Amino acid sequence: METANAVITRRGGAPLEFDVVGRMTGLPLEEIFRIAWPDLTAEDAIACRAEYRTIYDETVIPATRLFEGARETLRVVHAAGVLQATVSGKRAADCERILRGLEIEDDIELYLGGDSVPADRHKPAPDLALLAMARLGVPAARTVVVGDTRTDMRMGRAAAAHTIQVLWGYETAAVPDADEIVATWDALRARILPS
Repeated sequence: METANAVITRRGGAPLEFDVVGRMTGLPLEEIFRIAWPDLTAEDAIACRAEYRTIYDETVIPATRLFEGARETLRVVHAAGVLQATVSGKRAADCERILRGLEIEDDIELYLGGDSVPADRHKPAPDLALLAMARLGVPAARTVVVGDTRTDMRMGRAAAAHTIQVLWGYETAAVPDADEIVATWDALRARILPS
């Protein structure tokens, strides 16, 4: 949100509210900039995206931290033999760079970003989840999409996967597209680890 607003204010726009930008999490950057400027040209959208990525590379990636409890959960799930993929609206290379910096890359089998599917097939379309399932060789009936946004839950549902919303990210209240909602890492582990 801060990065998007930095681009918007540098270009003379009014900063967007947290909730407005947060609802766009996972969608292409251009969609966020079109909130500030509905008539944004394709050329200006590309320029805004490039400026965003420069700021993001310089400040956000190095400052990214895990939620407390995330590292332990990823490692326990990996040790149990459950395959994990990260499916993000970010570019796949940025996602991988962040996870390597956080030293959790060995616990995650696959990194997919918004650039892993055609531009018109981003979240909430099912394509990223379907691609992850195909690459990991896991059917939808044995897949759980875990996320913190309505967009994540819609993507999972559209891919015919089970959806679990966590309440410690952007959306802190239940969203209707989630099959289940968990409020703690312990509860999440209990839902996704084999019995």
